[in-house]
Amino acid sequence: MKHGIRSLFFFCCMNSLLVIPSFAQTPLQICANPAAPCVSKHKEFAAYELSFKLPAKIKANTPYKSAPFFAVMLKDKIKVSEQEECDGGEYHKRLENERKQTQKLYPERKVFASYQCPDMGAIGYEVNGQSYNENFIAIYGGATPEEANQMLDKVKAKYPKATIKKMRAVFEDIQQ
Repeated sequence: MKHGIRSLFFFCCMNSLLVIPSFAQTPLQICANPAAPCVSKHKEFAAYELSFKLPAKIKANTPYKSAPFFAVMLKDKIKVSEQEECDGGEYHKRLENERKQTQKLYPERKVFASYQCPDMGAIGYEVNGQSYNENFIAIYGGATPEEANQMLDKVKAKYPKATIKKMRAVFEDIQQ
């Protein structure tokens, strides 16, 4: 009998360790139309960021992730000179000018970029669940591989090295 109670106690203790509280989040909707970006009281999205719907209430130091989407990477792993490094504050002027010009070519889909400049409030991006810490310019390809391939076909003439990456946009209100 003693052995049975010990086993039951051990079993209950081990099961309680498996129930670890975690923050479950519904993937947040992307606002891919550059004429209608998402608006939030928690984040003013920069022109070069892909916006997504943030919850009405957010917790500090908690990452909020967009729904997965496909990006057509127009230019990836872009190198900048030392003089260009964050010369626009949170962005590289040359690359932001190129992003703006590219946006004019594709007014129906958001052209976004990541500049890897110091900005605690910037949107980050993940590829395959890992932070993607490269300078890039991309266009929202869609929610499905088919949509992304259609967009890729549209941009190939101007950007022959364009590729598709499955991504998520991430926002975190970092407070110390």
